[in-house]
Amino acid sequence: MTVAAQLDSLKAVCPDASQVHEAGSCFVYLPQLNVPVGDQVKVMDALLAVTLHSGYSTRLFLGEQIVERSTIGTQAANWTQHQILGKNWWTWSWQGVPADLVWIQILLAHLKALK
Repeated sequence: MTVAAQLDSLKAVCPDASQVHEAGSCFVYLPQLNVPVGDQVKVMDALLAVTLHSGYSTRLFLGEQIVERSTIGTQAANWTQHQILGKNWWTWSWQGVPADLVWIQILLAHLKALK
């Protein structure tokens, strides 16, 4: 699937999605993403790492830590802060979302952990 098609798939859930690069990593900036947390939806900027980052195949970085999610499933969330593209981002410890998935599938797999 082409990068343009990958971005188009993400624009279905985040119309202003755009690809960005830093230090050899590929990200998709997702401004004002709807992030489901339990029965609520939080709106925040997000950054989807669609290539290897900090030892993870893919990662979803959020503009703020979701304090309601101190655990993901039965495991501690282990929230960490990272500076990427000159901004502080939050992410949790969540393995197993491979980079060979379509980008929308990568995003949905990460968001499912927060639900």
